[in-house]
Amino acid sequence: MPIEEPRQSKLTFAGSWEPSQPIDLSRLSRLREPVSRSKSGVRGKIADVLFGRSRHAESQNELRAFRILVATARADAWQEQPFFLEYNHYGKKHRYTPDLLVAWGPHKEVVEIKEDRDAELPENQERFGLIRELLTEYGYYFRVRKRSEIRAEPRLMNASLTLRYRCVEIPAPEHENIRRAFCATPESTLGRVAPNTDDPSKHPSPRTTGLLPSRSPTFLVQTISLKEVRNGTDSSI
Repeated sequence: MPIEEPRQSKLTFAGSWEPSQPIDLSRLSRLREPVSRSKSGVRGKIADVLFGRSRHAESQNELRAFRILVATARADAWQEQPFFLEYNHYGKKHRYTPDLLVAWGPHKEVVEIKEDRDAELPENQERFGLIRELLTEYGYYFRVRKRSEIRAEPRLMNASLTLRYRCVEIPAPEHENIRRAFCATPESTLGRVAPNTDDPSKHPSPRTTGLLPSRSPTFLVQTISLKEVRNGTDSSI
């Protein structure tokens, strides 16, 4: 069994700040232009209203993950293709570029988006385990998000509805009525709190979706807890 040499790694960011200054995540830029990973891959972009910019995805899985992130995470900063990690492993040089870097205060999360079959390959699990260890040394948490997690319902539909109605203004009386509706039960679905619709099972109220909270360091979860809505925190869409 070969003895592995001491690992050495280096992070390289793309951003606009002086070398002597600490890394400012809000000023990061992507390292390269978005490209399709295969001929069948579809590139796309999503408007990030909070940060006033477009986010470019290199696959449908990334595009859906970005929608969930924009709709629910309320991150302090995030960047696609934020850096590359160079490291040595068994005498060979490697370079890794993650799909996302997301920051909530001091919590910084690096996200890799993969098809289920790719994420479960033994060689990828070994590689990601090493990358996780290396990034931990820099203070970053590493997470692999699989296609099945990203596309899980009802979260994905809830995110799409939130983005569709995010600019709807909510009058104060309706805001209070919706707040009381949330307070009346510990947990529910959007369809059950959809007043004044012909078919609530099909279309939640846009005013209701406009009130949903949107801040969570685990932005790819599935359920909606009204208790957390009342408390002003979110683990959920």
